[in-house]
Formats: sequence, structure tokens, C-alpha cells
Amino acid sequence: MKTVLIVEDSRMVRTMTARDLTKAGYRVITAADGEQGLQSARQNTPELILLDMLLPKVAGLEVLRALKS
Repeated sequence: MKTVLIVEDSRMVRTMTARDLTKAGYRVITAADGEQGLQSARQNTPELILLDMLLPKVAGLEVLRALKS
């Protein structure tokens, strides 16, 4: 089963996206801010990360840079 990490601060968007991806057969992990997203990405190594760019604590661009390094 492929894993998708959703990093999104909007609870509604996060929940709806997770629901749809779960129905499609994906394992879904969610994070509400950049800090949680970075930690989850490092712990779970998802195949796909859906990353909001405007996040609290650590911005999406900083999360992307940290994951690339």
C-alpha cells in the first residue's frame, strides 16, 4: 500500500483529502504544520507528499528544502 503524507493547516482540506485518498486505497498520514510534516516525512518515508506552502511554525518551502538536504 502506497503512503501519502498530507501537510495542510486547514483541517477541512486535510480531512477531505485524506478521506478521498483513503477511499482510493492509499495509506494516509496527516500533519497540521510544517514541523509535524517534516517529522512525519522523516519517520514514514511516504511515496508522495502533498505540501501546503503557507504553514505555521515551519513554512512549506523550508520543509521542502529540509527534505531535499
